[in-house]
Amino acid sequence: MNRKTLDRFFEWGIVGLVLAALVFSALATGAVRPPEFIVVELLVAAAGILWIARIWLDPVSNRLLFPPFGACLLLFLAYALFHYLRADIEYTARTEVLRLLVYALLFFVALNNLHKSEWTQLALYVLVFTGAVIAIYGIVQVIAELDHVWHFDRPEQYTGRGSGTFINPNHFAGFLGMLLPVCLAAVLTGRVSQPMRILLSYSSLLLLGGVGVSMSRGGWISTSLALVAVIGVLGWRRQFRLRSILLSCVVFGLIGAFLLKSDFAQDRLRNVNQPGTSGHVGSRAELWGAAVEVWQEEKLLGVGPGHFDHRFPEHRPERLQSRPVRVHNDYLNTLVDWGLVGMLLVGLMLGTMVSGIIKSWKYSQRTSSDLSAKTSNRSAFVLGSTAGLGSIALHSFVDFNLHIPSNAMLATTLAALLTAYIRFATERYWVAVRIPVRLLLTVLVCGVSGLLVQQAIQQAQEHARLEASRSAESFPNQVEGLRNALKIEPTNFETAGMLGEIHRRRAMESSRTTRKVELKKAAAWLKEAITLNRYDAYSHARLGMALDELGQADKAGEYFAEAEKLDPNGYLTVANVGWHKMHIEEYAEAKRYFERVSPPDDPKTTENESENGLVAYRSEKIAQDLARHIRAVYLPYIEEQIRDGE
Repeated sequence: MNRKTLDRFFEWGIVGLVLAALVFSALATGAVRPPEFIVVELLVAAAGILWIARIWLDPVSNRLLFPPFGACLLLFLAYALFHYLRADIEYTARTEVLRLLVYALLFFVALNNLHKSEWTQLALYVLVFTGAVIAIYGIVQVIAELDHVWHFDRPEQYTGRGSGTFINPNHFAGFLGMLLPVCLAAVLTGRVSQPMRILLSYSSLLLLGGVGVSMSRGGWISTSLALVAVIGVLGWRRQFRLRSILLSCVVFGLIGAFLLKSDFAQDRLRNVNQPGTSGHVGSRAELWGAAVEVWQEEKLLGVGPGHFDHRFPEHRPERLQSRPVRVHNDYLNTLVDWGLVGMLLVGLMLGTMVSGIIKSWKYSQRTSSDLSAKTSNRSAFVLGSTAGLGSIALHSFVDFNLHIPSNAMLATTLAALLTAYIRFATERYWVAVRIPVRLLLTVLVCGVSGLLVQQAIQQAQEHARLEASRSAESFPNQVEGLRNALKIEPTNFETAGMLGEIHRRRAMESSRTTRKVELKKAAAWLKEAITLNRYDAYSHARLGMALDELGQADKAGEYFAEAEKLDPNGYLTVANVGWHKMHIEEYAEAKRYFERVSPPDDPKTTENESENGLVAYRSEKIAQDLARHIRAVYLPYIEEQIRDGE
C-alpha cells in the first residue's frame, strides 16, 4: 500500500469518525450524560490522532489551514486553561474545559480534513437525513403522546411537545433549526440529482415539522428568521426570485396553518405573559436577573467555567425552585462564567468568522449572464450554513443550546466547513507543515487526544462505580461503590456528599452505639464535600443535621447559618433550617421557616422514595419533594408544641 492510498484511507477514517460523533451525539439525547459524552470524546480523539498520522504520512498534500478564527479559538482555550487553574471547584471546571477541548479539536480536524466538496456534501446529506429521522421521532412523540425518549422518561413539563432524541424540546428545535436552512439551500440552489433533490425536499418538510411540534417559541422565531434570510438572499438574485416566492408561500403557509390548527401552539403563545403557567417568560426573566447578580460578583474574569450552577442558589428568586443549571441565555452564561474578558474573546471569534464569511462570499457564488438559475453546491452550503448558524445564534438568546454537546458539535462543524471556504479568497492562511510545525502539531493534538482518552477512561470507571452503588441493595455495597468512585475521581464533591448523606440516614435507623459511629462518618464525608465545593448549601445543612444528632447544636448552628447564606430561598435549605430550630426547641422560628415551604402535592410522599434510599444529590425535584415532606411531618408537631407552650 503506497502513501497516497494510505493517506486516502486515513482521510476516510477521519470523515467517518467525525460523522459518527455528530450522529451518535444527536441520537444519544444530545450526549449530555457522561456515558454518551465518553463515546464522543473517544471518537474525536481518534480523529485527531488520524489527522496527525496524515500530516506525517504526506506533509506536502496535507497543509495546515489556519485562519484568524483558529487563532482566536486557541487564545480562548489558553484563557480557559488559566481559568481552570484558578477555579474554586476543580471538578466542574475540568468538565467544562474538557468539552471545550473536544469542540476545538473537532473544529480543527473538520477544517483541515472535511473541506473537500465531496466530504462537505457527504456531511450535509448525513446530517440532514439524521435530522429528518429525529424529526420523525419527535412528530411520532406528539401523535402517539409518548412521554419518553428511548428508555428515559421525560419531565412532565414537556408533555405534549416533541423532543425527538433529545430530552428538552428546545434543544431539539435548536438542532433542527441549524439543519433546515442548509437543507433548503441545497434543494433550491445546489447541484444535486433529481432523486436527491426530492429526498432533500421531503427532509426539509420533516425538519420544519419537527421544529413546529417542539413547541419551542425561541425555536420558532429563530428558525423563521433564518428562513427569511434564505428567502431574502435568493429573492435578491433574479434567477432565484421565483423559487424564493414559491418557498415563502409554502413555508409560511405551513407555519400559519400549524398555528391556526394547533390549540397547544396557541396556548404556548397566549401563555407568554400569563403568570403561573409553564409558558410564562417571567421565570426566565427572573433567572436572567439572578445571573446578572452573580456576574456582578466577578465582572472582569467571571465566576469560573460552569460555576453559575454553584453560585446561583445564593441569588435564587423565591419563586424559582428548579435547578436551572445554565442561564438559559448562552451569551449571559458566557458573561457570568468567563467575565468581560471571556466575552471579549468570544466576540473576537465571532467577528473573525463573520469577516471570513464576507471575504469568501463572492468566491462561492456562480454568476449568470441571463435569467437561468446557475446552481452551485458551494454557494448553497455557504448560504445554508450561514443561516443555520444564525438560527442557533438567535435561539441562544433565550436558551443554552450551545451547552448541549450535540448542538455545539454541529455548530462547530458547520463553522469549520464554512471557515474553510476562506481558502477560495486567499492563500495566505495555508501553512506548510515543515518539521517544526509538524512537531508542534503532534505535541498539541496528540496531547489533547491523549488527555481526552485518559479522561474518558476515568469517567467510565467512575460512572460504573456510581451505577453499581445506585443499583446495590445493601448499605455496605452502596458505600463501597461510592468509595471506589471517589478513589477514581477524588474531586467529585457530589460523591463525597452522597457518602455523608447515606451514612447520616443509616444512623437514623441504627442502634444508639452504631448511630454515633455512623454520624461521625457522615460528618467527616460532608466536611470533605464542603472542602471540594464550599458553595454547596446542602452539604452544610446536612452536616448541621449530623452535628445536631451528635449533640453539638452550637457548632451545627454555624453550618445551618452558612447554608442559609448560600441558598436563602431554596425549599430544602429552608426546611432543614426549620428542622434545626425545632431541634433546639425554637418552635416559633421553626414554624416560620416551615411555612415558607409550599405544602406538598402528595402528603404521602416519603423521604425514602429515591433510588434505594440514595438521594440524587443535586436533584432539585427530589429536594423540593423532600422539603415538602419535612414540612408535612414536622409542622403539625411544632404547632402543637406552640399551643402547649401558650
